Amino acid sequence: MPKGKCDIHVTAESVDVESDGLFGTPASRRWLGCFLIALSICCVYFAVFHHGRGPNIQDLVAELHPGKRGFVINLVVLAYCSLIEVFILAYGVRHLLPFGERLHADRTNFTWSRIRWLSFGQRWTTRSIPISEVVRASYAIVYKSKGVHGILIETYGDNWKTFWGIEAPEANRILRGLKGLGVNIQHDPEMRESIRETLRDRRAEL
Repeated sequence: MPKGKCDIHVTAESVDVESDGLFGTPASRRWLGCFLIALSICCVYFAVFHHGRGPNIQDLVAELHPGKRGFVINLVVLAYCSLIEVFILAYGVRHLLPFGERLHADRTNFTWSRIRWLSFGQRWTTRSIPISEVVRASYAIVYKSKGVHGILIETYGDNWKTFWGIEAPEANRILRGLKGLGVNIQHDPEMRESIRETLRDRRAEL
């Protein structure tokens, strides 16, 4: 899937990064969102109106009478199907709504903003601390089960997992900019090789 847009501006006095979501471009996310919404609508249609061998939703609802044989099983099946449908629909709708992440750092403050995944609007959540409270920054795995890399910001109070899915060349630019502002950067011995591999893959795709 194509990577999303990530704008990086580094000067001697500041680092500014803005991303519209690194897992796919806005266009690819819209296509995925439309597909999931259409899929959920089709599933609801066939579940309610199909007349095959098995019961449809209308049959299950008609059988929902406490004390009647199969009441618990029908209730569980109905609840499970409903949850799946709601999840697919909500997941599709979320992909049609904006994603976003921003970072601004200068010699005084470190500010990170994002539109949260669970936010179904355009409300930005912002966290800001003095840059002196940033203990360390590194390019690291931020989602272990999927092996997703991002930029890990370690502070005295918490760890911030930012820019999920960012690739090594862009991460290196951000970290070098932060290092110029006095942030302690954790050196990754595999970073240089990762940058080479990513750039080689990009050239091969051209």
